[in-house]
Amino acid sequence: MPTKYRLLLLLVASLLTFTACNNSKEENLSRKEMTAFLIDLHKLDGALVANGIVPVDDRNNVYYYNALLKKHGISKAQFDSTLTYYAKNPKKFERLYSDVIEELTEFEKKVKAGNFHPVDSAALRNSIENLWPLASTRYHFDKDSTPSKIKFVIKNRQLTWNDKYTLSFLHRVGKSDSAKNKNAVIRIHYRDKKTDSIVCKTISDSILRRYTIKIEARSKRSIDSITGTLINYEPTNGKFNALIDSIKLTRKYDAVAQDSIQKAIQFIEYPPAKTAPAKQMLRLRSKILLQQKNETPK
Repeated sequence: MPTKYRLLLLLVASLLTFTACNNSKEENLSRKEMTAFLIDLHKLDGALVANGIVPVDDRNNVYYYNALLKKHGISKAQFDSTLTYYAKNPKKFERLYSDVIEELTEFEKKVKAGNFHPVDSAALRNSIENLWPLASTRYHFDKDSTPSKIKFVIKNRQLTWNDKYTLSFLHRVGKSDSAKNKNAVIRIHYRDKKTDSIVCKTISDSILRRYTIKIEARSKRSIDSITGTLINYEPTNGKFNALIDSIKLTRKYDAVAQDSIQKAIQFIEYPPAKTAPAKQMLRLRSKILLQQKNETPK
Protein backbone atom coordinates (compact mmCIF):
# COMPACT_ATOMS: atom_id res chain seq x y z
CA MET A 1 0.00 0.00 0.00
CA PRO A 2 1.49 3.41 -0.94
CA THR A 3 2.63 5.56 1.97
CA LYS A 4 0.05 8.25 1.32
CA TYR A 5 -2.77 5.70 1.60
CA ARG A 6 -1.35 4.31 4.83
CA LEU A 7 -1.31 7.87 6.17
CA LEU A 8 -4.94 8.32 5.24
CA LEU A 9 -5.80 5.03 6.95
CA LEU A 10 -4.40 6.42 10.19
CA LEU A 11 -6.33 9.64 9.67
CA VAL A 12 -9.52 7.67 9.20
CA ALA A 13 -8.80 5.80 12.43
CA SER A 14 -8.45 9.15 14.16
CA LEU A 15 -11.70 10.39 12.67
CA LEU A 16 -13.58 7.43 14.11
CA THR A 17 -13.47 9.25 17.46
CA PHE A 18 -15.37 12.25 16.14
CA THR A 19 -18.74 13.18 17.60
CA ALA A 20 -21.24 14.38 15.05
CA CYS A 21 -21.73 18.13 14.55
CA ASN A 22 -25.17 19.54 13.95
CA ASN A 23 -25.42 20.22 10.24
CA SER A 24 -28.38 19.94 7.93
CA LYS A 25 -26.35 19.21 4.78
CA GLU A 26 -26.17 15.54 3.86
CA GLU A 27 -24.71 15.61 0.35
CA ASN A 28 -21.10 14.56 -0.27
CA LEU A 29 -18.38 17.18 -0.11
CA SER A 30 -17.13 18.63 -3.35
CA ARG A 31 -13.60 17.82 -4.43
CA LYS A 32 -12.51 21.33 -3.41
CA GLU A 33 -14.13 21.01 0.04
CA MET A 34 -12.65 17.54 0.63
CA THR A 35 -9.18 18.71 -0.45
CA ALA A 36 -9.28 21.74 1.86
CA PHE A 37 -10.43 19.60 4.80
CA LEU A 38 -7.74 16.94 4.31
CA ILE A 39 -5.05 19.63 4.09
CA ASP A 40 -6.15 21.11 7.42
CA LEU A 41 -6.47 17.61 8.88
CA HIS A 42 -2.85 16.85 8.05
CA LYS A 43 -1.76 20.16 9.61
CA LEU A 44 -3.74 19.38 12.78
CA ASP A 45 -2.25 15.88 13.04
CA GLY A 46 1.23 17.31 12.54
CA ALA A 47 0.67 19.91 15.29
CA LEU A 48 -0.59 17.27 17.74
CA VAL A 49 2.29 14.89 17.03
CA ALA A 50 4.84 17.73 17.31
CA ASN A 51 3.51 18.31 20.82
CA GLY A 52 3.95 14.65 21.74
CA ILE A 53 0.28 13.74 21.23
CA VAL A 54 -0.84 10.75 19.16
CA PRO A 55 -4.35 11.45 17.81
CA VAL A 56 -5.27 7.80 17.31
CA ASP A 57 -4.56 6.88 20.91
CA ASP A 58 -6.17 9.79 22.75
CA ARG A 59 -9.95 10.21 22.64
CA ASN A 60 -9.63 13.59 24.39
CA ASN A 61 -8.35 15.01 21.12
CA VAL A 62 -11.82 14.59 19.64
CA TYR A 63 -12.38 18.25 20.54
CA TYR A 64 -9.64 19.36 18.15
CA TYR A 65 -11.17 17.36 15.31
CA ASN A 66 -14.69 18.53 16.06
CA ALA A 67 -13.41 22.10 15.92
CA LEU A 68 -11.95 21.35 12.50
CA LEU A 69 -15.28 20.00 11.26
CA LYS A 70 -16.99 23.11 12.62
CA LYS A 71 -14.45 25.37 10.91
CA HIS A 72 -15.25 23.78 7.54
CA GLY A 73 -18.99 23.69 8.24
CA ILE A 74 -19.33 19.98 7.61
CA SER A 75 -20.56 16.98 9.58
CA LYS A 76 -18.87 13.71 10.37
CA ALA A 77 -21.55 11.94 8.35
CA GLN A 78 -20.67 14.06 5.31
CA PHE A 79 -17.00 13.26 5.67
CA ASP A 80 -17.67 9.53 6.13
CA SER A 81 -19.98 9.47 3.10
CA THR A 82 -17.46 11.34 0.95
CA LEU A 83 -14.64 9.07 2.06
CA THR A 84 -16.74 6.03 1.19
CA TYR A 85 -17.36 7.48 -2.26
CA TYR A 86 -13.64 7.97 -2.92
CA ALA A 87 -12.86 4.50 -1.55
CA LYS A 88 -15.08 3.15 -4.34
CA ASN A 89 -13.39 5.43 -6.91
CA PRO A 90 -9.64 5.02 -6.26
CA LYS A 91 -8.55 6.88 -9.40
CA LYS A 92 -10.49 9.97 -8.35
CA PHE A 93 -9.16 9.58 -4.83
CA GLU A 94 -5.57 9.42 -6.09
CA ARG A 95 -6.02 12.63 -8.09
CA LEU A 96 -7.59 14.37 -5.09
CA TYR A 97 -4.87 13.22 -2.71
CA SER A 98 -2.18 14.34 -5.15
CA ASP A 99 -3.61 17.85 -4.79
CA VAL A 100 -3.43 17.50 -1.01
CA ILE A 101 0.23 16.43 -1.11
CA GLU A 102 1.15 19.21 -3.53
CA GLU A 103 -0.46 21.84 -1.30
CA LEU A 104 1.22 20.46 1.84
CA THR A 105 4.59 20.43 0.08
CA GLU A 106 4.23 24.12 -0.77
CA PHE A 107 3.15 24.83 2.80
CA GLU A 108 6.24 23.04 4.14
CA LYS A 109 8.48 25.22 1.94
CA LYS A 110 6.87 28.36 3.38
CA VAL A 111 7.36 27.08 6.94
CA LYS A 112 11.04 26.36 6.31
CA ALA A 113 11.44 29.80 4.76
CA GLY A 114 10.08 31.34 7.97
CA ASN A 115 7.06 32.99 6.32
CA PHE A 116 4.92 32.40 9.41
CA HIS A 117 7.33 33.73 12.00
CA PRO A 118 6.68 37.30 13.16
CA VAL A 119 10.35 38.35 13.34
CA ASP A 120 13.46 38.03 11.22
CA SER A 121 13.47 34.25 10.89
CA ALA A 122 16.52 34.23 8.62
CA ALA A 123 18.61 35.43 11.56
CA LEU A 124 16.86 33.10 14.03
CA ARG A 125 17.38 30.08 11.82
CA ASN A 126 21.11 30.80 11.92
CA SER A 127 21.40 31.70 15.58
CA ILE A 128 24.94 31.68 16.98
CA GLU A 129 25.72 31.08 20.66
CA ASN A 130 29.13 31.19 22.33
CA LEU A 131 29.53 28.08 24.51
CA TRP A 132 33.15 28.24 25.72
CA PRO A 133 32.75 27.27 29.41
CA LEU A 134 36.12 28.27 30.88
CA ALA A 135 37.05 31.67 32.26
CA SER A 136 39.92 32.34 29.88
CA THR A 137 40.47 31.98 26.13
CA ARG A 138 44.26 32.32 26.42
CA TYR A 139 46.62 29.86 28.13
CA HIS A 140 50.42 29.98 28.31
CA PHE A 141 52.38 26.94 29.50
CA ASP A 142 56.03 26.64 30.53
CA LYS A 143 58.11 24.09 32.45
CA ASP A 144 56.46 25.10 35.73
CA SER A 145 52.88 24.89 34.45
CA THR A 146 50.54 22.52 36.24
CA PRO A 147 48.54 21.10 34.66
CA SER A 148 49.66 21.03 31.03
CA LYS A 149 46.24 20.18 29.66
CA ILE A 150 43.08 22.02 28.61
CA LYS A 151 39.88 20.02 28.91
CA PHE A 152 36.31 21.27 28.97
CA VAL A 153 32.80 19.98 29.69
CA ILE A 154 29.51 21.65 28.72
CA LYS A 155 26.10 20.61 30.02
CA ASN A 156 23.17 22.53 28.61
CA ARG A 157 19.60 21.24 28.24
CA GLN A 158 19.07 23.39 25.15
CA LEU A 159 21.68 21.50 23.14
CA THR A 160 19.88 19.31 20.65
CA TRP A 161 19.87 17.31 17.45
CA ASN A 162 20.81 19.32 14.31
CA ASP A 163 23.06 21.69 16.28
CA LYS A 164 26.34 22.55 14.57
CA TYR A 165 29.40 23.24 16.74
CA THR A 166 32.61 24.97 15.72
CA LEU A 167 35.73 24.92 17.93
CA SER A 168 38.56 27.23 16.85
CA PHE A 169 41.81 28.27 18.55
CA LEU A 170 45.42 29.37 18.00
CA HIS A 171 47.99 26.73 18.93
CA ARG A 172 51.79 26.76 19.30
CA VAL A 173 54.00 24.14 20.95
CA GLY A 174 57.80 23.99 20.92
CA LYS A 175 59.69 21.45 18.84
CA SER A 176 61.47 19.87 21.80
CA ASP A 177 58.29 19.13 23.69
CA SER A 178 56.80 15.65 23.60
CA ALA A 179 53.11 14.96 23.68
CA LYS A 180 50.98 12.28 25.22
CA ASN A 181 48.36 12.86 22.55
CA LYS A 182 49.21 15.25 19.72
CA ASN A 183 45.64 16.15 18.85
CA ALA A 184 42.60 18.21 19.78
CA VAL A 185 39.24 16.51 20.27
CA ILE A 186 35.59 17.53 20.56
CA ARG A 187 32.86 15.03 21.47
CA ILE A 188 29.07 15.03 21.62
CA HIS A 189 27.74 12.67 24.29
CA TYR A 190 24.10 11.57 23.92
CA ARG A 191 21.95 10.34 26.78
CA ASP A 192 21.72 6.89 25.20
CA LYS A 193 25.52 6.63 25.72
CA LYS A 194 26.35 7.09 22.01
CA THR A 195 29.08 9.54 21.05
CA ASP A 196 30.04 11.58 17.99
CA SER A 197 33.61 12.90 17.92
CA ILE A 198 36.10 14.72 15.73
CA VAL A 199 39.88 14.41 16.27
CA CYS A 200 42.25 17.02 14.85
CA LYS A 201 45.99 16.34 14.76
CA THR A 202 48.15 19.21 16.09
CA ILE A 203 51.76 19.99 15.16
CA SER A 204 54.68 20.74 17.51
CA ASP A 205 57.09 22.96 15.55
CA SER A 206 56.96 26.33 17.38
CA ILE A 207 54.72 27.84 14.68
CA LEU A 208 51.46 29.52 15.70
CA ARG A 209 48.58 27.97 13.76
CA ARG A 210 44.82 28.32 13.83
CA TYR A 211 42.82 25.10 14.10
CA THR A 212 39.09 24.81 13.37
CA ILE A 213 37.03 21.73 14.19
CA LYS A 214 33.39 21.41 13.12
CA ILE A 215 30.93 18.78 14.30
CA GLU A 216 27.17 18.31 13.94
CA ALA A 217 24.77 16.57 16.35
CA ARG A 218 23.50 13.88 14.00
CA SER A 219 21.75 11.52 16.40
CA LYS A 220 18.05 12.19 17.01
CA ARG A 221 18.52 11.86 20.76
CA SER A 222 18.91 14.22 23.69
CA ILE A 223 22.44 15.52 24.28
CA ASP A 224 23.99 14.89 27.66
CA SER A 225 27.15 16.96 27.24
CA ILE A 226 29.85 18.37 24.97
CA THR A 227 33.43 17.61 25.99
CA GLY A 228 36.84 18.15 24.48
CA THR A 229 40.58 18.48 24.84
CA LEU A 230 42.73 21.21 23.26
CA ILE A 231 46.12 20.24 24.59
CA ASN A 232 47.29 17.12 26.38
CA TYR A 233 51.07 17.43 26.63
CA GLU A 234 53.58 16.01 29.07
CA PRO A 235 56.74 18.11 29.73
CA THR A 236 60.03 16.39 28.85
CA ASN A 237 63.27 17.10 30.70
CA GLY A 238 61.73 20.13 32.37
CA LYS A 239 61.08 21.78 29.01
CA PHE A 240 57.62 22.90 27.99
CA ASN A 241 56.58 25.95 26.00
CA ALA A 242 53.06 26.19 24.63
CA LEU A 243 50.45 28.82 23.84
CA ILE A 244 46.72 28.34 23.27
CA ASP A 245 44.92 31.57 22.41
CA SER A 246 41.66 33.01 21.00
CA ILE A 247 39.57 29.95 21.89
CA LYS A 248 35.99 29.99 20.62
CA LEU A 249 33.33 27.31 20.77
CA THR A 250 30.11 28.31 19.01
CA ARG A 251 26.80 26.61 18.50
CA LYS A 252 24.78 27.32 15.35
CA TYR A 253 21.13 26.31 15.62
CA ASP A 254 17.62 26.95 14.33
CA ALA A 255 15.91 29.00 17.04
CA VAL A 256 12.56 28.90 15.21
CA ALA A 257 12.51 25.10 15.12
CA GLN A 258 14.12 24.61 18.55
CA ASP A 259 10.90 23.81 20.42
CA SER A 260 9.64 21.45 17.71
CA ILE A 261 12.97 19.62 17.61
CA GLN A 262 12.89 19.11 21.39
CA LYS A 263 9.34 17.72 21.19
CA ALA A 264 10.31 15.45 18.30
CA ILE A 265 13.21 14.07 20.36
CA GLN A 266 10.88 13.42 23.31
CA PHE A 267 8.48 11.62 20.99
CA ILE A 268 11.33 9.45 19.63
CA GLU A 269 12.76 8.65 23.08
CA TYR A 270 9.45 8.04 24.82
CA PRO A 271 7.09 6.73 22.12
CA PRO A 272 3.54 5.80 23.03
CA ALA A 273 2.50 2.17 23.03
CA LYS A 274 2.01 1.04 19.45
CA THR A 275 -0.49 -1.39 18.00
CA ALA A 276 -1.22 -2.31 14.42
CA PRO A 277 -3.51 0.19 12.63
CA ALA A 278 -6.13 -2.53 12.08
CA LYS A 279 -6.21 -3.31 15.82
CA GLN A 280 -6.41 0.39 16.61
CA MET A 281 -9.44 0.74 14.34
CA LEU A 282 -11.16 -2.32 15.83
CA ARG A 283 -10.50 -1.09 19.36
CA LEU A 284 -11.88 2.36 18.56
CA ARG A 285 -14.91 0.90 16.80
CA SER A 286 -15.65 -1.23 19.89
CA LYS A 287 -15.38 1.80 22.18
CA ILE A 288 -17.71 3.83 19.98
CA LEU A 289 -20.29 1.04 19.74
CA LEU A 290 -20.17 0.55 23.52
CA GLN A 291 -20.54 4.28 24.09
CA GLN A 292 -23.49 4.45 21.69
CA LYS A 293 -25.10 1.47 23.46
CA ASN A 294 -24.70 3.09 26.86
CA GLU A 295 -26.13 6.38 25.58
CA THR A 296 -29.18 4.76 23.93
CA PRO A 297 -32.36 5.69 25.90
CA LYS A 298 -33.96 2.67 27.55
